[in-house]
Amino acid sequence: MYKTKLLASILVAIAVLFTQVGMVAAAPTAQETTPITGTIQSITTETDTNGGTTVLVTLLDDQGTTQTVRLNVDTAVALGLVTLDPVTSQPVIDETQVGQTVEIDPTTVIPDEPVEENLHPIAILLAAFFGEEGSVVNGYHEDGFGFGVIAQALWMSRNINDDASLAGDILQAKRDGDYSAFFPEDTENVPTNWGQFKKAVAEKKNNLGVIVSGQADPEDTTNPSVEVEQEHGNGKDKDKGNGKGKDKNKNKP
Repeated sequence: MYKTKLLASILVAIAVLFTQVGMVAAAPTAQETTPITGTIQSITTETDTNGGTTVLVTLLDDQGTTQTVRLNVDTAVALGLVTLDPVTSQPVIDETQVGQTVEIDPTTVIPDEPVEENLHPIAILLAAFFGEEGSVVNGYHEDGFGFGVIAQALWMSRNINDDASLAGDILQAKRDGDYSAFFPEDTENVPTNWGQFKKAVAEKKNNLGVIVSGQADPEDTTNPSVEVEQEHGNGKDKDKGNGKGKDKNKNKP
């Protein structure tokens, strides 16, 4: 009985050992990569951000798909795509290779460098302050809005909705001259211009200057009143101010 158990244990151990060996032997096969094959359409050289030279090869595969791969100079030389100038050691393109078929090991291909977005510094500043994407704020500027107006729209959006999500709608309303979407249907004297709208939903401190100067507190979410004044845009306040001025002039000798 003991010998039977011992023999069974040995057989199990041998089976496990062969399984592991089989997996190791199969690993290189699983790691094999399909070569990039196609007809060479063009060969060019390019200088990367570090000042080094790379070789760009454009290929047309059997399916009619064009792709461009980037190689280092040594790989391109080994493939016969370029030669090295004996004096300068700089790569020289072998134009006779255009139209020829080439097979490239994909592991030798240099991945393209990520393209960095060219964002305006003020767009980055506003995005950080209001918790918005820099590309979104920069997009408002590219649409033709100045950063002062964009900052006001971001402020008003936060005053209305506690975040910057309405800034785009506010800017569009400014462009259209229609602010009714931000007020209840039964609201009287809905603002008809940007100045009236700012007075209704923004505070005096809501401007670009306080953000750039660092005087604004991004954690301050105190919202001003969003009620529209009944006298908005009718010129009565202006008349009152002028009346006071007239009285002062009357009292002068």
